[in-house]
Amino acid sequence: MDTLLGENKLSDGGILCNKCLNKATNINKDLVSDLGNYSTVQIRSMVQNGDTEQEMAIETLEFETIQIAQPRIVETPSQSIQFTYTADEPSRLDEIKDQIVATDAKLSLFVDAEVNELGNILDKDEKLIAIAEGKYLYNDLAGIVVATGKRIIFVDKKLLGGVFENEFPFHKITSVQHDTGLMSSTLKVHTPGFTAEFKLYIKSAAKNFSDAVQAYIGRSEDQIRLQQMHTKQQQAVQPLQQQQNSEPKETPAVIFEQLEKLGKLREIGVLTEEEFAEQKKKLLAKL
Repeated sequence: MDTLLGENKLSDGGILCNKCLNKATNINKDLVSDLGNYSTVQIRSMVQNGDTEQEMAIETLEFETIQIAQPRIVETPSQSIQFTYTADEPSRLDEIKDQIVATDAKLSLFVDAEVNELGNILDKDEKLIAIAEGKYLYNDLAGIVVATGKRIIFVDKKLLGGVFENEFPFHKITSVQHDTGLMSSTLKVHTPGFTAEFKLYIKSAAKNFSDAVQAYIGRSEDQIRLQQMHTKQQQAVQPLQQQQNSEPKETPAVIFEQLEKLGKLREIGVLTEEEFAEQKKKLLAKL
């Protein structure tokens, strides 16, 4: 990056190179005197709208295009992220990306590297239930906040290699709070003696994340596993209950006709009094 003329700092901490500054100022001359009030996303959107064939070089995160089979598009305020399968058999990372799509989370291309790291970070039995893009205010790192059935994790892929990862198991979390601002939202994860605070770039992200993890807070892995087993059992029994409830009851005329037949069988000695009484009780229960 050419910073001979000084660093072109943006409002969110990003640094714009001089070449990209020239591109941006050709589109909006007010940037020369007011650059510090613009964010990375705004500058990127401005340049992309002005010249879609050019690429910017902003010193934040490097990222590669994610490609998975059957494209799914998740819209973001300024761009979209597309997943496309490349292998015949879905990999662990493919499964995770499908789970991301199921959450309806809005992610930008800036966190492709962090998403790709999830295949190495999450265990095989971990299912992703929530994800959001934002900044960890404790160390001012930008990345993704992820929730699975076991824990909440912050992941940041460093520019020069390596990954910063910080996790909060649910059995150590006492509560999760969210707050909504004009353009962004805040997520707070409370543990004994420490509160992890995240600034999320999407206004609705903190509430959606908080809602997704409420049922897991304060529970151990064993308790969560039992809860999941109980939920699966309920889902298996529910269709049977619906089928039983949907079975039509016989009309009174049919019941009385069957009662008459039972009476005749009793009269001719085919049924005993006890057998007649038992069958009569079953028929009357169908009314």
